[in-house]
Amino acid sequence: MLAKESEVLKTIELKAITKADEAFLYEVYRSTKKQEVDLWGWSVEQTQTFLMMQWRAQQASYNRQFPTANHYMIVVDQQCVGRLLIEELSDYHHLIDISILPTYQRKGLATSIIVELLQKAREGNKAVLLRVFHTNPARHLYERLGFQVVSGDELYLTMRWQ
Repeated sequence: MLAKESEVLKTIELKAITKADEAFLYEVYRSTKKQEVDLWGWSVEQTQTFLMMQWRAQQASYNRQFPTANHYMIVVDQQCVGRLLIEELSDYHHLIDISILPTYQRKGLATSIIVELLQKAREGNKAVLLRVFHTNPARHLYERLGFQVVSGDELYLTMRWQ
């Protein structure tokens, strides 16, 4: 498990996800998507229904596409603040998803977690791959950490760190 000291955040730990964590995982998903969906002008009920449907579809897709992925809760000072999905394959690590509650974003949390993942990959002489929406501000973090765009489509960029 990753643990890291930070000036802003005292202790970052990863805890394996259990069935009991589903409500929190939905809250993380909802909190990171709600602002975008609110721009569509839907009612509260429509927004809630859509976000729940999308979250369930995402979970099913992740489980189907990445059956060997490690699913973690990101915990800071014993407070759950996000989720992390990583798949460790023979020749690379796949950073599938890192999502953090908005109140914990921009505090160095994702940077600390990703830097530790990069160190682990470096020690194993492996690359790290991820996919990110073209418009996702996290793209700048990935570029700052040394990821380079290797391919893309209309929605996503595939980025690689070596």
